[in-house]
Amino acid sequence: MIPFVLGLLGALFYFGNAELHRFENSAARDILSKLHGEHAQVRVHAELSGLVSGPLGDLARVTISARDFTTEGLPLFTEPELSKKGLVRELRIDLLEFTLGGLKVQELQAAIPNCHFDYGMAISKRKIRLSESGVGTGSVSIRQDDLGAFIIKKFREIKRATVKVTHGRVLVEGYGEFLIVNTNFTVDAKLTVLNGTQLILTDAVILFDGVPADELSRKALLKTLNPVVDLNKDLKLYDAVSVESIILADGFLRVIGKTRLPVKPSG
Repeated sequence: MIPFVLGLLGALFYFGNAELHRFENSAARDILSKLHGEHAQVRVHAELSGLVSGPLGDLARVTISARDFTTEGLPLFTEPELSKKGLVRELRIDLLEFTLGGLKVQELQAAIPNCHFDYGMAISKRKIRLSESGVGTGSVSIRQDDLGAFIIKKFREIKRATVKVTHGRVLVEGYGEFLIVNTNFTVDAKLTVLNGTQLILTDAVILFDGVPADELSRKALLKTLNPVVDLNKDLKLYDAVSVESIILADGFLRVIGKTRLPVKPSG
């Protein structure tokens, strides 16, 4: 009897792992199809919670790793109308050296609990479709040079810009052609979060051609530059990230906050 039981468990383990590898490969191909870049890489690694839950019905952890890609918006959404039979107890996302909505990002990491997926579709059609997301935590790191390049792309008035990130402040220097004046400018400011999704310059000291700006000109420039980054409008994250804190140090901007996979927008 014992050899039979051990043989049955071995068979379940074998077929469960074979199904798991098909799941990983299908998910990786599906995500890669939504990304751009000659050198784009995607890897999906899944861990089973136990044989009693079925080979794919209950996954302890799924890790999505990707790098060297470009995308205009978030490639992962939930579709609430689909079945919630499948469960991923923890979804980890680890993205490196990618461009999102024109902004080069060094690293994005997130850990999201209790994500559900359509189990039937995963088995019958080899398609991975999430139907529900929990709320987890995550962080995004951006180099100062990449933030400067993004400012030039986003604001047509800014013709040249460099960014230096030091402890707690951002220094933006450049040249702009504004409505009333063409000038070199310097902005030394804090970077704070508004509504969880907008990064804005505050407590700013502004110079035009080395001379302190008057209050009207100061407000006009800040109005032009703010928000520096809008996570929803610029990056099309659809509230996937809600920023709670910002760290500015050693040439890097790092934001930390709550993360989730948003509902797929209609159309």
